[in-house]
Amino acid sequence: MRFPKSTSVETSSATNLQKNQVWCKMSAQFSENRFESIVCIGAGNIGAGWAAHFMRAGLDVVVYDPVLERKGWLDGYLQKAMPALQKLGLSPNAGLDRVRFTTDLEDAVRGASFIQESSPEDLGQKISLFQKITDIAPSKTIIASSSAGFLAKDLREKAKSPERVIIGHPFNPPYLIPLVEIAGGDEAPLAAATAADFYRSTGCEVVELKREIEGYIGNRIQAAVLKEIFYIYSKGIADLATIDRAIASGPALRWAVMGPSSIFYLGTQNPTLYDGFVQSLVEEIRSGFVAEGDFLPDDALIKSYSREVQETIGANGQMPIQNLRNQGVIALRNALERIQEEVPSCFTQQSPSNESTRS
Repeated sequence: MRFPKSTSVETSSATNLQKNQVWCKMSAQFSENRFESIVCIGAGNIGAGWAAHFMRAGLDVVVYDPVLERKGWLDGYLQKAMPALQKLGLSPNAGLDRVRFTTDLEDAVRGASFIQESSPEDLGQKISLFQKITDIAPSKTIIASSSAGFLAKDLREKAKSPERVIIGHPFNPPYLIPLVEIAGGDEAPLAAATAADFYRSTGCEVVELKREIEGYIGNRIQAAVLKEIFYIYSKGIADLATIDRAIASGPALRWAVMGPSSIFYLGTQNPTLYDGFVQSLVEEIRSGFVAEGDFLPDDALIKSYSREVQETIGANGQMPIQNLRNQGVIALRNALERIQEEVPSCFTQQSPSNESTRS
């Protein structure tokens, strides 16, 4: 979702009225499930990224972190994110003054309607935190975890009213990458559906998992690719910068437009023979096109990999790479949105209904 573009968060009242009318039109279909105030638990990269995303959508955001020093880091993060947020387009109501920081958990969650939890990836700590949150927050508060791989059923272990606890997994940074993977499990179908509508109303691309699995979808695909990178690197086939270039200039360009199954469907001249084409792809897997099944990188390989990334790809630090990522992703998102407007039928593929899982 693109909000009206702005180079400043301060506009005239007449312009604000016009932009508000546009914003209301864009989000009307989700108005019943749109929360106007959001609580972000954790002020690290993911929590701060969520705060930037929700602020961009014109929402009030309360960020909780037990470490007071995180406030300065959060403020700096939001300032650095503003150029990208402005290029993506700000809601008329967006502004840095809509983000408030607190070290008091009760202050943060006692009146919350929607909580986005992004604490450190420690299962025991998360279970304890969810117990504390559900002791304080209203019984109907939806609590979504940004966990990179834990199951919602585990996070609910000590939570009160566990049917409101779900997974709402973003990709980093959440304000830049629109994907959110929702895993609600059997205990939280209503919370998952409500959260999905809410995320969409803020501009997210929502994917709902039919069943829970560790790592969800995106991270499992990334892990498979990373394993293959390690394998190719371990065999001396290419250096890491070359491997990155092969991916970025090849499959990644297609992946930005559509997923692998859509791409493979175009791989045969005769769609009626697609079954045979898929069998040929599987034969390539069997014949050695992927890393050996029992392959895992050892400590020496991990250290070699890390050192080469730091000395080559990261030789000039993170900032140049971060700037390229931000500018590139923004340009891709804007281009894809224009294509969706011009060729909408290519972007209206529907997944099989999940209604049976919500009955």
